[in-house]
Amino acid sequence: MSVTEQLKQEHQLILNYISLMEQYINHADTSLLLSNAESFIAFIHDFADSFHHAKEEDVLFRYLEAPNVLAHCNPIPQMLFEHNKARELVNAMKSAVAEANTDGLLMTVRQYAGLLREHIFKEDNILYPMAERGLSDSVKAALLTEYAEIEQKLNSAEIWEKYQSLYLELAERLN
Repeated sequence: MSVTEQLKQEHQLILNYISLMEQYINHADTSLLLSNAESFIAFIHDFADSFHHAKEEDVLFRYLEAPNVLAHCNPIPQMLFEHNKARELVNAMKSAVAEANTDGLLMTVRQYAGLLREHIFKEDNILYPMAERGLSDSVKAALLTEYAEIEQKLNSAEIWEKYQSLYLELAERLN
């Protein structure tokens, strides 16, 4: 049983949004990003930070910090540092939007996109395989139960539907 498959699927939607944000950055009309930035920020806050991190930071990382799970190295402090750096960049995006600072927004979105691409690569290719190897089946079952509780509490189906629909709307606005 995989305790990281759901997280990887969530990463795919996050990466899709990052690619879309980059398309907005490269669009001839740079004001288009400014006028749609609040939608991207809402996705980052609601889906990436609140929904995804509720499972990753609050559940998976807690299990991985148990003795002897990550025996040879512990990348969790670096992952948390990068999560916090991403939050700082989102706050900078919010400030740029509030100030109608298109150049500042473009710069911050570029930084955010770069950080998240690297971060997700590390999680998918280093941390998650370590989790799959290091956690016992009984621990994985407990972890998946906690994921399910979070998904029920946060109404997973509604969140996915909302942000998949928003993605399509934002993609359509580019045309």
